[in-house]
Amino acid sequence: MLAAAGPRIVEREVAAPPPETCAVTDADAKLDEAEIRQWIQDFLFGAALYAAYDLPWEVGNALFVSPLAVDGHCPHCQRAATFHRTHGEMDLMKVQPLMDHHPTWYFELTCTRDAKHEIIFQFRLDNKIVQKIGQYPSLADIANDESLLYRQVLDPADAAELHKAIGLAAQGIGVGSFVYLRRVFERLIANRKFRDVEGWSDIDLVGRSTEETIELLRGHLPSFLVKNRKVYSILSKGLYALEEQECLKAFEFLKHSIFFILDEDKRKREELELRLKVEKAIASFSGEEGGAAEKDQ
Repeated sequence: MLAAAGPRIVEREVAAPPPETCAVTDADAKLDEAEIRQWIQDFLFGAALYAAYDLPWEVGNALFVSPLAVDGHCPHCQRAATFHRTHGEMDLMKVQPLMDHHPTWYFELTCTRDAKHEIIFQFRLDNKIVQKIGQYPSLADIANDESLLYRQVLDPADAAELHKAIGLAAQGIGVGSFVYLRRVFERLIANRKFRDVEGWSDIDLVGRSTEETIELLRGHLPSFLVKNRKVYSILSKGLYALEEQECLKAFEFLKHSIFFILDEDKRKREELELRLKVEKAIASFSGEEGGAAEKDQ
């Protein structure tokens, strides 16, 4: 996870960073290559504008000096892609004089599939502090574009509220984003689309808590949801006990938890559709044409 820096450089509420993947303070042990790569990916594709972060030397070197390749969602390809830095390289030995005169820094990523697919950032650098102060396409555009992949397994109401949750988090509104995430999560459990096909439509869920429902339907729910049922507890706690920053800190991994659940639902839907198609083909096959041909011979 990207740790938010102490001083706030702009006069506004500093948004929290994306999910907890690695720490980044000077007191921490040196980051390995995988942690550095994850730090950069979380910062570029998950951090809200104006959130301030301590920038470890090894991350700064990878971000601005060494050749950079980072994975993320390409809003133009509309799928996961690898990006290279095409603008924004710098000499770390000249960073301080640079920051004294030009504290903002232009940075550009280009998709390896198509050089016309670009994501542009504007950074503010102040000593060991880095902030995103501009991004195009916006974080909300990229995140919501990613969520389009799941529209076929989401009801219109769920799709709209997931869109709202992502938009609120991108603006640094953590508690509000939790309201919509929890509503989507609850309906993913209660309004299962496979009840009749799987033969459990007669199970009464009225009046049961979400935790009870998960336990009762554990054999019919996505394995990720059953194994990580704590997701709902975190969402509930966020509405009443967590601060804005804590909600934003958890938002990214909660969003991806819902994506994992939807991935399993998507695979199940495709499997059921294929199974139905094959069953119909078997039922309608008579073999009469082949039999007639044999008799003619």
